[in-house]
Amino acid sequence: MQTNPTVTPDLALEMANFAQQLRFEDIPRPVVACVKKLILDQLGVMRVGARATGVPELSAHVKKNAGASQASVLGYGFKAPAAQAAMVNGSMARAQDFDALHERGIVHITAGSLPQALALSQYRGAVSGKEFLTAMVLGMEFMIRLGLSFKTSFLKTGRVTTLHQASFGGALLGAKLLKLTPRATVSALGLAFGQISGNLQVTVEGTMLVRVLQGFAAQNAVQSVLLAEQGLTGPERVFQGEWGYFKSYHDNQYEPAGLLRDLGQVYELPDVSIKNYPCCFLSHFAIDAVLQLMREEGLTALMTQSIRVGVTQGTFNVVCSPLATKQQPKTMEAALFSLPYCTAAALLAGEFGLPQMSLEAINNPEAQALAQCIVPEVDEALEREHGVGVGPSIVQVKLKNGGSLTRRVDYCKGHPKNPMTFDDCAEKFRRCNAFAQPSLDAAKVDALIATVAQLESVEDIQTVIEFMG
Repeated sequence: MQTNPTVTPDLALEMANFAQQLRFEDIPRPVVACVKKLILDQLGVMRVGARATGVPELSAHVKKNAGASQASVLGYGFKAPAAQAAMVNGSMARAQDFDALHERGIVHITAGSLPQALALSQYRGAVSGKEFLTAMVLGMEFMIRLGLSFKTSFLKTGRVTTLHQASFGGALLGAKLLKLTPRATVSALGLAFGQISGNLQVTVEGTMLVRVLQGFAAQNAVQSVLLAEQGLTGPERVFQGEWGYFKSYHDNQYEPAGLLRDLGQVYELPDVSIKNYPCCFLSHFAIDAVLQLMREEGLTALMTQSIRVGVTQGTFNVVCSPLATKQQPKTMEAALFSLPYCTAAALLAGEFGLPQMSLEAINNPEAQALAQCIVPEVDEALEREHGVGVGPSIVQVKLKNGGSLTRRVDYCKGHPKNPMTFDDCAEKFRRCNAFAQPSLDAAKVDALIATVAQLESVEDIQTVIEFMG
């Protein structure tokens, strides 16, 4: 690739060269094991997300206007152009907000990579499990490293960079799957740069666009790779150019040192949280705190007068504001991003799962009344300690008998310091499948789980796609 010798090489070229060199054999086995667990987790979430509000309509639109039959729209029994299939699959991947999150990088790690990888694997054909895992590791590691470099959080700026990361990471893994040259890989990243988007207004209002934006990022990545394959070019200095990504979206406020440090030697990927609850991860700490108090202190909803939840500013912005709206969500889309509702529902049921995200549960008068007794506030100490990231929560319960209970949760279930195992993810897959319409039979579920567990031995990733329908 020809470059101007007076210009410092851009991150795009560095990653393109790394992508070309990376082999499955170079990846540490614990990283491979982590990715297989993440893939299984995301497949289960996509099963239940396929019929979430908005996804059937999006699928119908794509089917009505479909062109080439390149990639499967999972759960719907038809194929579409790869970019459009990725858009629908990407939307279902985030529909329940049940997908894995890298907390420090603040990125929806598998929802932002698996739909792209599946679509482009089918487009290419005959992609082995080793090739697939290698591409997934590459794309997700890049997404995380980008997130770790940001000096400000989208939870405060409103620019949802997790979608930017999915566009770039998806383009990089796609270039690897299609075996693009480093120059074409840089073009794919540059073309993705031209299409990135995302904002927090969709979560403030609780609209279906929050899930479709993830689909748009998947479509962007796949389209960029396919256009680069055809010879279309984008800017070379995608990230660090005069008006590159870091200048345009971050005012050059980023930390460059970690972007390439120990690349290929040290992986950030295993430091990922797999969600135990089907809602925004920002609410998980408060949910865990309430459930712990129920198990260990005998707390019940009937004993509760009010609950104060201390959170970081970023958490407050997304799942607690505007408070009046968050205390009375009426739709699943709104409830997903309501800390008061999720905490109240957990306290009422003694658990928090997919049943608590039904319209019946959300509009239960008891849940609505209890949610209004839950008052989140920005805790200054938590903000000082964790303001850049997601951060813990402190739940303080005022009891009707005049007593009080307090619980702080720093590492909710699923956090890398309180992790979910492969078997936990298999059980989560089964729970998701039970809610899916239609659900897979038990034998097929068992076969799918076993296949993902040995994915490096699979000759063609199409085997996994066929299990998903």
